[in-house]
Amino acid sequence: MKTQWIPALLLVICLTACTPAASTTPESETNPATAETAPAQSTGETAAFPVGHLRALCYRESTADAVYNAAVAQPEGGDPVLQLLKVDLADALRSSVFAVEGENWEIPKVVPYENSVCLFANGAMYRVPQSGGEAEVLPLGDTFAPDYADEYSAYDFVYNYPDSRTDGARLDLATGALTPLQLPSQTMSIYAVGEDRFLLLRLITDVPLPDSREWEQYEAVCQNATAEYDWYDPATGELETIWQAPYYGIQQPDGSKKRYSLLGMAGGRLYFEWFTEEGMGIVGGTESCAADGTDWQPLPGKPGENRCTWTFTQNGSLRWLMGGSEGSLWIYDLADGQVYDMPHITGTNGWPELLVGRDQVMVAVGTEPYVVSNFAIISIEDYLAGSTDWTPIRDAPAKPAS
Repeated sequence: MKTQWIPALLLVICLTACTPAASTTPESETNPATAETAPAQSTGETAAFPVGHLRALCYRESTADAVYNAAVAQPEGGDPVLQLLKVDLADALRSSVFAVEGENWEIPKVVPYENSVCLFANGAMYRVPQSGGEAEVLPLGDTFAPDYADEYSAYDFVYNYPDSRTDGARLDLATGALTPLQLPSQTMSIYAVGEDRFLLLRLITDVPLPDSREWEQYEAVCQNATAEYDWYDPATGELETIWQAPYYGIQQPDGSKKRYSLLGMAGGRLYFEWFTEEGMGIVGGTESCAADGTDWQPLPGKPGENRCTWTFTQNGSLRWLMGGSEGSLWIYDLADGQVYDMPHITGTNGWPELLVGRDQVMVAVGTEPYVVSNFAIISIEDYLAGSTDWTPIRDAPAKPAS
């Protein structure tokens, strides 16, 4: 079943439903989810499946030529349908390339794979040709809601409260085969940073953590916990520990505690935001280290002296660090090491939503102070140079009925 019905408001809702890909802020790491009582062991097994460049998924996914996302549509007088929308980056035209009927939709993430886009619904994977047309349906037998993907597969992880355990599954995008995965216990956060391994943040504790819903007891154990960063190979289960620090921060000479939050990885280096409480406020900056946790260095200039509130990735790797406030926003481009002042952009006009295609950026476009009415496309080079000559996204003309 196909439809060309694409309401503008629907696009705004579905495109603003997710923060920029791989965006991380320190506050996201203040509520631990799991804990560890013993060091993890390597399985030493041969890789069970190939692993490519792992990346975190958002509700919009870009190929070199287009941006795809799922959206729920309610045709007049008809039943709800789940649409796969495509924005052609050559002309900024938006069209519906596939639709399927269903009930109680939750908007799923999509995964581009070879010349198709994988859409998950009805306990199945719909592999839709990128140009549109009939989808190949691979039954999965259960709900699968991926959060990460690479060139070969998609990954879904679920935290189990009673056992303080994170279980997952790897889906082969070619065959639809599912491989169960169990992460090391006490895994708190999972990061995909463009490498062939996940980076895990785990808690190491003297005693097992109670159920995190028993907050007082849980928090008491966390007071003396250690935060540990480990590379994790999903194909073999092998772990490589690269860094440890007190969970609630490294004690400083003035009595404050310096805490770290991972931003992403680029050029073989991991980037962390650090922050401390100072009086009634929070100060911070950005540092980087080698992939093995050595060679820590502060970033120069604004990103080294200020908190980077927003991050943007390109093909899974960190590309932009963004900080400041409206009227004094700035972007640090890791590709050239330059800081670009962006005083003219606002949250509803020119705000970067996603790095897409071949060095392009999707930006928000609005005519009111607090309302995003559309999105537009512009090259990264022109955008960083201060241009506002972007191309608004428009609906493609409806195809005549055959």
